[in-house]
Amino acid sequence: MNKHKQTATVMALIALCASFAFWTHHLDWVPLPHISQQAVDVFDGIMKKFKAPEPELVSVLEIEVETLGGHFTTQSVEAKITASVISSSVAVIEDIIEPAVEVALEEVVEEEVQAAAPTELEQWELKRAWSIAVPALGIRAPVMLPSLKYWSSQAWALMEEQMQVGLNHGTVAYPHSAGPGGNGSLIIAGHSSPPTVSAEKSNYGDIFARLPEIEVGQDITVTTNAAPVTYRVEEKMIVSPNVTSILEQQTDDSILKLITCYPVGTTTSRMIIIAKKVE
Repeated sequence: MNKHKQTATVMALIALCASFAFWTHHLDWVPLPHISQQAVDVFDGIMKKFKAPEPELVSVLEIEVETLGGHFTTQSVEAKITASVISSSVAVIEDIIEPAVEVALEEVVEEEVQAAAPTELEQWELKRAWSIAVPALGIRAPVMLPSLKYWSSQAWALMEEQMQVGLNHGTVAYPHSAGPGGNGSLIIAGHSSPPTVSAEKSNYGDIFARLPEIEVGQDITVTTNAAPVTYRVEEKMIVSPNVTSILEQQTDDSILKLITCYPVGTTTSRMIIIAKKVE
């Protein structure tokens, strides 16, 4: 750089500094444009829309439980955690969760309190044991077996009621009967016509209605879990309801006795069918 350029540069810098000092010193003399308070408020509102919400502090209560010799003590510890939450959303979540928890607790309580009621058969100690079929007459029905509770205690009125309950669900073997195929008498009763309103509503109120039509030599089958046992009819008889000897047990042969009211539609007499096991 020659001597003239250097001199010109120095002079320019001095002039720039003098100008800056002059205008800085006299800046307060320059009038500024007036901005109204309304414009300031509008600007602040716009800026707040873009400003991120400040996080709220949520207070959480933690419970620590210690087991001390079968007793429990609680220690409360309060902690502060920072989280961004929206109050309305929290309220909605609480509204959803709390009712659901209450309903679940009510259901659990109901299940614990309300035990299953025993059925009519369970109440009277009756169970389905076997099934019986008379192919020639189109008769098929379950055989209900009552407990020996009333038979052993000779509570005849209760035993009769027990038998009537069983007859609404099929045929009924007398409690002291021998098992199918074994030595002894298997004695089974069935309705020929419904004697009660409950029997009228039953599917078995007249299951033995055609039993008087059976003929000597025809077969009757009693089916167990193991295998069917076949009996062949040897005798038919009509007796008075007061003849209890037909319920006597024996151990010489494997005998099946069927009992029903006769004539059909009355309870005047009893028809007895006696069949012997087919070897």
